[in-house]
Amino acid sequence: MKVGVDLEQIKRFKLPKTSSLIKKIFSTKEIDYCFAKQKPEQHLAARFAAKEAFFKASGKKTSYKKVEVRNNKQGKPFLFVNGKKTGLLSLSHSSTHAVAFLVLQ
Repeated sequence: MKVGVDLEQIKRFKLPKTSSLIKKIFSTKEIDYCFAKQKPEQHLAARFAAKEAFFKASGKKTSYKKVEVRNNKQGKPFLFVNGKKTGLLSLSHSSTHAVAFLVLQ
């Protein structure tokens, strides 16, 4: 079992939907999900933290877009890497920070 955790400042993700950085890091599904929320920067920061937590836990570096956070109908987040469900993921945020905790089995 491997564990990864990451903490991000939310203000870093207060960017427009059309930002080249947003398009480089997040999948279309992630962008659509986050920008449908009242404060998209909170959700973007949490998803970026999940991607970083994956890189730390796995020791692998790949394209950010190949690591994707998806939510089920109940809102529970899951991490997909290259389209395959990977590990157990928990996301949370305050008004200033977002955190992701990932367990790879």
